[in-house]
Amino acid sequence: MSTFPQKHIDIVGIGASTLDRFIVVDHYPTGREVQQVVSSTTDGGGPVATALAVAGKYGARTAMIDSIGDDMVGRHILDDFEKYNVNTEAIQVESGANSGVATILVKQSTGERAVFFERSTATEPEFLDTHKQLIGSAYILHINGRHRQLMRSAMAVAKEVGTIISLDGGAQRYDEDMKPITEASHIVIVARDYAEKYTGTTNLKEACRIIHERGACIAGVTDGANGSYFVWPDGTFYRCEPFTQSTVVDTTGAGDSFHGAFLANLVYTINHMKGQDTTSTTKHDRASIHAVELLKACAHSDLEKAAIFASAVASLNTQGIGGRSPIPTLKSVQELIG
Repeated sequence: MSTFPQKHIDIVGIGASTLDRFIVVDHYPTGREVQQVVSSTTDGGGPVATALAVAGKYGARTAMIDSIGDDMVGRHILDDFEKYNVNTEAIQVESGANSGVATILVKQSTGERAVFFERSTATEPEFLDTHKQLIGSAYILHINGRHRQLMRSAMAVAKEVGTIISLDGGAQRYDEDMKPITEASHIVIVARDYAEKYTGTTNLKEACRIIHERGACIAGVTDGANGSYFVWPDGTFYRCEPFTQSTVVDTTGAGDSFHGAFLANLVYTINHMKGQDTTSTTKHDRASIHAVELLKACAHSDLEKAAIFASAVASLNTQGIGGRSPIPTLKSVQELIG
């Protein structure tokens, strides 16, 4: 593994990198049957991995920490990251191991999905000095609960050096072990299901406030076509209206693209606050930045712009099959926002 000389990274992600096979069907099978597929495609996947791909597409410099196999699937995963400008030098490739694969059935009429996955047989990635270097010089560490031993080591480094910890709390992903991880994160944007289990309330405005009171600088809850709810660092509440689409093709990448777009916009704001463009910052300068303090100082208008941008990206992402292939162009996002 290289030591990332002169490679400035804005967002470091820890999670699972997969190859996703999408199959659009007329209806979900309820028993034994034969059904013709409407359409199908293959795309890179994984919540954190896709968020980094989205952020990379919109100009943020991103790097993924994971372990995969040296099989054909693993090579496809690495190639797909390259398409979205995601640095893969911290991905450990294990000889003889199988990489993770997911098969996703998408209901044509609603865009709903059912996911069947095969975990990678690669050994859990170890926390290395190069990871510490990456996290220490980055603005944001993005996590979702995977690789927990490594993740906790990474979070400890982030806390020590002032790197922002961003948590993606997906639906059906909350367990009691995630409670201290959630409480230790600076940006906590979670799905409705996660929020309800973590806070014990179905009132999403109240859930945001509870998440904020438990330690998050930015607390957010996403609720699909109903929009999203936020509490900013000073306790101000904000409701982000959704960008409604007349039809939905596939919702697989909506949440992941929301996270990636929000973080990409936040990176832009932090760089602007520092008076530095993304090409002139030196490694020494970046190491001295306390990104958490900059996060706390963000103007409401900048945070609202990030939420609106993320909402628009997520909405447009539902117009195609897959998590990454439908990532919209910046021009189409700006046109939707108006």
